[in-house]
Order: sequence, then structure tokens, then C-alpha cells
Amino acid sequence: MRKILVLLATLLLLSAALFAQQEQEEEQAPLMLSKYDLMLGYSFAHTSISDEGLGSTGMKGPSFQLTRYLNDNWGITADVTRLTKSDVQQSGENAYRWGYLAGPTYAVRSTDSGATPFVHVLAGYDHQRISVPGLKHGQPGDFYSGNFAFDLGAGLDMKANPHMNVRLGQFDYYYAKHGGAFRYTAGLVFKF
Repeated sequence: MRKILVLLATLLLLSAALFAQQEQEEEQAPLMLSKYDLMLGYSFAHTSISDEGLGSTGMKGPSFQLTRYLNDNWGITADVTRLTKSDVQQSGENAYRWGYLAGPTYAVRSTDSGATPFVHVLAGYDHQRISVPGLKHGQPGDFYSGNFAFDLGAGLDMKANPHMNVRLGQFDYYYAKHGGAFRYTAGLVFKF
């Protein structure tokens, strides 16, 4: 019995010493900011579909962004978003919108702050398709348009843990020749 007590006391002392050493190493190691942020989110947009005279409507869909930071604050962002709307204005037509954009991002990043505000200016290609169910691509009633697109936006990420943020909100004004949009995006940001 005495041997077991001595063994338990020794293990307890060693584990306390190991934890103290680990805490000291963590305090000495500098925290590094991530080089890449990958955002997986969902977007809601109020967009105009002017080419077909359908007015404006709400669209929604997935949004992906990858940002490569060049230093603590400046980065390059690539954005891919797909928005959809079924039975636009009870017309029986479906609307699809894809955006492929890239551009500079400025973020106020810090290792000790829980909030990361950011702004970006993105440009690229916007693809819009309006179709009637049952028609093949290119048939009468199927409309396709691809144009230059521009996006000006800002948002706020909150730290969930050292490797993940929660994007509370990203607000963008998205413009393409066939119609502009106000877009709200929320999601998870994975930092690596």
C-alpha cells in the first residue's frame, strides 16, 4: 500500500512540473497570425434582374472566400458565390447567378483581439442565367449573360478559437452590367 501511495505522489508531482513547464513554453512562444483564411458561408442578396424585366428579388446560396495574407493586414482574396431563386416574381422562371471575383483585402488583425474588422475591393466575372424549367440551355426563354463585376464590402469576424473565426456579417455592394445587389454573408472562417 505504501508503494502505491509513493508512486501516486511521485506522478502527481511530475505532472504538476510538466504542466508548469508547458505553460511557461506557451507564454514564451509568440502567437502567429494566419497566412490563409478560408471562409465557408451562406449569402443572402437583394438583386435586380433587369435584363428580363423581372425587377428585383431576393436570392441566396453558398459563398466561399480564400484570403492569402501578405503581411499582418493586407491580403489577396478570391471569392466564389452562387445565388439562386426559383419562380422569380411568380413568372415560372428560375434565376441563377455565379460570381468569380478577386482583389485586395485590408483587415485589422491582432493575436490578442477577439474581433477582426475588414474591407475589400473585388473585381471579376459575373454569370447570370434565367431559365424556364424544361427548356434546354440556348432555347427561346433561356437567357444567359456574363459581364464584368465589381464588389465593395466590409465585415466583422469574431474569434471562436485559435484556428477558427465566426463571420458575423459581411456586407457588400455587388455590381454587374445586368444588375446590382446588396449582399449579406455569414459563415465560418478557418485559419491556417
